[in-house]
Amino acid sequence: MSNPYQHIKGHERILNAFGYWPSFHDAEIRSVLLDRSSVLFEEVADTRLDVCLHAFEWTRDTQPAFNHHLVLLRFHEINDVNINGFNHQNAIMEFKIEDHVQHPDAAVGLKLTFVSANGLSGSFCAASAEVLSVIPCDDAGRPRHNAEP
Repeated sequence: MSNPYQHIKGHERILNAFGYWPSFHDAEIRSVLLDRSSVLFEEVADTRLDVCLHAFEWTRDTQPAFNHHLVLLRFHEINDVNINGFNHQNAIMEFKIEDHVQHPDAAVGLKLTFVSANGLSGSFCAASAEVLSVIPCDDAGRPRHNAEP
């Protein structure tokens, strides 16, 4: 049985950055973009949600330190969007990713939930997802020089 995050195209980039799949505990949601301007097929729009998270996890070294990255994810064919509370600081306890089947004949999609610590909270469903970038950053969320997307 696979973990739900394995349905995310490019999830290996996050595994490579952190050494494991993070819970995103205490991550900060830097931005959320809802978009319907791209075409899925014919004249049907691809409803998308992009989220940028400033994630940091402890390294598993003998001298543990925080490992900071900006993680940009894109979710396609989103529905059941319920997001609220976006403010000046949007820390989450967890970014929960679960398998979700919209219809009996549909492929397995995802249900995503932002478990709030402060600010933004909510959930949505998506047919598919991809990692757009994983960029090393400093503790303030500023990209490090010479970082590759």
